Amino acid sequence: MRNPLKQTLLLVTCLTVVAHAECAKDLRSDKRGGVFIVAFNVTGTTTLSSDELARLVEDFVGSCYDDDSEEMGQRLRAAFQDRGYFAVEVKSLSFKPGDPLGIPKPVTVDAEVAEGLRYKMGETTFLENHAFSAERLRQEFTLKKGEVFERGKVASGLDSLRKLYASSGYLDFYCIPDTEPSSNGIMSLKLTVDEGPQYHMGKLEILGGAKEAAARLRSGWNMAEGSTYDSGYIRKFVEENRSLLPEGFTAGNVRQVLNCPEALVEVALVIDGRESTSEPPVKSIPCESRHPR
Repeated sequence: MRNPLKQTLLLVTCLTVVAHAECAKDLRSDKRGGVFIVAFNVTGTTTLSSDELARLVEDFVGSCYDDDSEEMGQRLRAAFQDRGYFAVEVKSLSFKPGDPLGIPKPVTVDAEVAEGLRYKMGETTFLENHAFSAERLRQEFTLKKGEVFERGKVASGLDSLRKLYASSGYLDFYCIPDTEPSSNGIMSLKLTVDEGPQYHMGKLEILGGAKEAAARLRSGWNMAEGSTYDSGYIRKFVEENRSLLPEGFTAGNVRQVLNCPEALVEVALVIDGRESTSEPPVKSIPCESRHPR
């Protein structure tokens, strides 16, 4: 009797050997080298269906990566975790080169994987949160209780938390996630929050440019001195006042100084190239008592 998993892997290989070095995704750090994945063979899985496995390796085939089997193992592990296999173990992974002179070098990847249990989301618990209730913070996660525990959705939820806090002035916010897997395939998530100080708007400086344009920019700035600082406001302000700003000006050109001891953010709009310096767009004056990240 034919093994359907082997048939699927053979089909993937046959379909991908004709691929050429035009990267579907190019994640190389050095564009003058790296590898081009023409086939990706995975053995050792026991519960993952052949169709699911074919879809998983399909994300790699035709793309370019650094010539680093350890990094590729980490990427493969992440791909399994994005499908709920949190405890997956990549037992071995190797590159088999085709044309060693190719740039990038075409390779077949052979990996042995033990995927383990497929976890579902359990309880999400927040600790040390004060500015927002646990229920409000839970709303930032698209991953709900009972759904497959996907690594990418957890990362997306953490990013949403950061944006929520930053919009209310908590620019130094971070949280430490702690996963608690159970033997029955339920994954609980505990998030310890460090909110940091709540920043407020300090002084606004407008450097260079015509006086009329500077006056209009100042009058259009709606984040009053002393008000809660919203990290997303600068991007909105730049978009709404693009006609008054130099060509190519972006939110990244706005200088911000985060003064933690006084919990203030000083902002400078540099609208004259002669005023520009090599200073970074965001500078911080840290609080001595704040724990390092």
